[in-house]
Amino acid sequence: MELIKYDETIHPEVWLNTIKLYCYKNQITKKEDIIEFCKSMIHPSINVSKANTFEEILNTLKNDIFFISFKHSVKKKLQKLKFDPKNKNYIQLINIFREYCYEAEINVEEQKKLLLEKLSEDSFQYYFINDNLEKIKSLNDLIIYFNQSFLEQQKLIRFGSCITLKHVATGKYLTSCNVHYKTGSKRSIVFASQTLSNPNSLWIVLDYDQKNESNPIIYGKSIVYFLNKGVNENIVISRNYKSPSTGNWEVSCTREIYEHLIESDSTNNNDTYIKSKETINIRDMEYNNFILRSHEFPFTIGNETYQEVVGHEGRVDGNDKWCIELFENE
Repeated sequence: MELIKYDETIHPEVWLNTIKLYCYKNQITKKEDIIEFCKSMIHPSINVSKANTFEEILNTLKNDIFFISFKHSVKKKLQKLKFDPKNKNYIQLINIFREYCYEAEINVEEQKKLLLEKLSEDSFQYYFINDNLEKIKSLNDLIIYFNQSFLEQQKLIRFGSCITLKHVATGKYLTSCNVHYKTGSKRSIVFASQTLSNPNSLWIVLDYDQKNESNPIIYGKSIVYFLNKGVNENIVISRNYKSPSTGNWEVSCTREIYEHLIESDSTNNNDTYIKSKETINIRDMEYNNFILRSHEFPFTIGNETYQEVVGHEGRVDGNDKWCIELFENE
């Protein structure tokens, strides 16, 4: 181990720990001997002659004018530090950030501000930390939430995601198939299925202009359409045709594109990213803001019975809740 004299280019606590380790490795074990050895490794311009404990040595070093210069130099390093959320070495970078914040003795409020300045306001990391600022009380909290943001990011629903939509009230999956309505539009039926029927119960969340490919979807803002993998058609709530059982608005699949808005089931989640396993409402953006709903009412085609899915214009209630979930096998 290389012996380092204290020269104001290293944090006093880091330097002191290095000296202690050197002493232990060289069989210098008495506290008094280590303290005298530490004092001998400090330049005479810093008067530590009256220091008799490690704490007194540290206090003297930290009160020296050059320690202020050292902290400024570390702050400059912090300002130059850059984060790329796509960089797989983000853990190494955040550890450097933590070391610099500690050595520059920056308080937690400034730490939060510095970290946010290094993140793009469009990134999930920025949103996640900014959304939890009041919960962050220490540097360790800040690191925990930063690391947690990458785990939460994996749960995001994005343009291009393959999802399922499970009706909360009945536990059945939004599904389509190559069976057609006998009345109304006579297009591919949409219903709630008891089982997860792959690929008929799988939906791709897409963007009409394809400008937002892979971007996270935001509650109440992102306009999407749902492509069924089984029939390769898009869901639509009709304004012209009635559903076969209850006479609400028919829901079917068609090759045309119809836009929808995903809304949160909770007002607390408005204007935030949508994550897997959250409860949502789906609003049609083409015709009168119809809401997607299912219920226990069945309809029959041939010898098969299906649970009806409809659009309605009334008040949002429990039958309008859907659990959106990423399909992990994709």
